[in-house]
Amino acid sequence: MEKDEIIASDNVAGSTSGRKPILSRLKTDKTFRKKFILTVWTFLAFLGYGLTSGQAGPSFPDLQLIINEDLATASWLNTACAVGFVAGSLIWGIICDRFDRVLVLFFTTFGAAITNGAVPWCSSFPLMIVMRALSCFFPCGLEIAGSTLILTMWEKEGAPYNQAVHFAFALGGIISPQIISPFLAPTTFDSLDDKLNVSRVNRTGDISYLVFYDYLGNEDLYNGTNSSFIVSSFNGQITYVHYGYIITSSIVLLCSIPLLVSFFKQKDKLAVSTKKNNVIPKDKYARKVPLKLKIPLLILLCLILHSYMGVEITYATYLMTFCLRHLKWSKTDGSTASSLYWIGFCFGRFMGIFMAGFFQSTTLILSFCIMIILSFFGLLLGSLFYVQPVVWVFIAVVGFAFSPIFPSVFSWTEERFFPVSGRVASLFMLSSSTGMAIVPIYLGYLMEHYNAMSFVYIMIGLSTFCLFICIVTLIFAKNFIPVGHTSIEVHVDSNYTVTQEMVCLNKINEFKDV
Repeated sequence: MEKDEIIASDNVAGSTSGRKPILSRLKTDKTFRKKFILTVWTFLAFLGYGLTSGQAGPSFPDLQLIINEDLATASWLNTACAVGFVAGSLIWGIICDRFDRVLVLFFTTFGAAITNGAVPWCSSFPLMIVMRALSCFFPCGLEIAGSTLILTMWEKEGAPYNQAVHFAFALGGIISPQIISPFLAPTTFDSLDDKLNVSRVNRTGDISYLVFYDYLGNEDLYNGTNSSFIVSSFNGQITYVHYGYIITSSIVLLCSIPLLVSFFKQKDKLAVSTKKNNVIPKDKYARKVPLKLKIPLLILLCLILHSYMGVEITYATYLMTFCLRHLKWSKTDGSTASSLYWIGFCFGRFMGIFMAGFFQSTTLILSFCIMIILSFFGLLLGSLFYVQPVVWVFIAVVGFAFSPIFPSVFSWTEERFFPVSGRVASLFMLSSSTGMAIVPIYLGYLMEHYNAMSFVYIMIGLSTFCLFICIVTLIFAKNFIPVGHTSIEVHVDSNYTVTQEMVCLNKINEFKDV
């Protein structure tokens, strides 16, 4: 009873300031207005983050053309991205605790714009590998700095604002494929028997020839005087994806400018200081899981995130390639498919705000894992029989099914087992990154040397494995970590005083006595 009373009083205290309408608070509350404006700039930064992420899948075949490598080799670009994400998750977390987060957010947004824009200009494969790693290193810092900035600045009011900035990420993912689509290289001709009018080629001032690339490892130059194709090396003039990257990077660069202005103009720190709060959270109680149970539990949770993130990132990255190779769609249709995926993902992120309040984390994880598997089976049937309406529908449904699982695993860990400390979160991010790094490699090899339908088969296999591990984890927890066990520990920050710790311990002792 004592614990419930403490938590209730804290929630009431934290929610009173949020009862006034936002417009009224913007007019009367100067501090709130400054926080809100800074939140808008963070929203724009996450929108730019979504723009850079959303173009990765649609532009992947063109990046493959630029480095002139087959799909199996080009898949290492996605692995480099995962390596950059791992390095960023380790480094930027430390930096955010030592420097002003507004400054870190500006620097990471600026760095994301520069490195992202440089990627398609790297015709050397090793150089593009390095640049791809950097183009994910800075956005990782952007996400860490932006999320911690919002939560620290708004404290108990931060949940809706944090959801809003992550919604901006998904929104950017919807827009990005449409920006990049007009600059992608053509993939097929309407008919291999049709003759190409030579005058059509000559009318193009910058291009004196046209390349047909069938994405099976050959690059063919259409003669124009007969119906034959001859092998030709790739020339960088064929794809204009560079300009699409310049547009998105310019938008991200513009989004970083208000952050720099805010950093120099802010006279108070708006609760974004690196110092920790002096108020002890009285609801920070947690069951203590024995080490012999905690280690296998962590392994199971990491396997869930490893398989899940391997599916999510690989699906978004190879969707365009699958559309080109198996469905024989144009790049315009492939970009539309990528946007449709992001629409489903964005809608799912938005609905997740409300679903989390009505359903337990385990319910969300299990139900949406099942939805992912069923969606991939629908995509499989539509692809095998070339029923395009079915394919379009399940491309979006898969995106919707992906959206709530990742945060739900964190919530499940926090609510059911133990607090998600910095070390636990780092372990989760590392396991997620290994899935992002490993899956694209063997999937790219299978799609290159076998057939494009390997894409759907691998997705179904990994999704089923993810559901299986979720069920095993649930059974393990039910049998070995009962909900009602009474071993309790207190988690406090290192800067709390002895008096504060003693007060919290006394409260817990009272709670245990009840």
